[in-house]
Amino acid sequence: MGFLQRFFHGRNGTDQLNIALIVASIATTLLSRFLFLGFLSTVSYVLLFLCVFRMISRNIPRRQQENALFLEKTKRFRRGAGGGAGTGYTKQARVRKDPNYRYFKCPECKQNLRAPKGKGKINITCPKCGTVFQKTV
Repeated sequence: MGFLQRFFHGRNGTDQLNIALIVASIATTLLSRFLFLGFLSTVSYVLLFLCVFRMISRNIPRRQQENALFLEKTKRFRRGAGGGAGTGYTKQARVRKDPNYRYFKCPECKQNLRAPKGKGKINITCPKCGTVFQKTV
């Protein structure tokens, strides 16, 4: 047990890019089995080798840079990216969570704002930029 702990100490480990590589490897393996395409099996092995290489790499800043680039390129495909700064909620989930509020974006700075439902036509002042606009809630 001590050998494995010493071996993996200071290594990169797994991250989102490694998980994507594993999923892609499994998908190409299945495709090669069902479509009888032998070169896809080779692609699958290359993806697995790359994943293992990234996991045991000691060049952690480089692996973090690769993962950050992967996350930047795939952010529009991942779920939960549209809920505002740091919330992790999509707009639909936010509406289900707060049924007593309506959500708006400031026309100037695009800040997410909320207002209580059932008040009719109200003036909303953005706390970030001070813009005043009128909405019906």
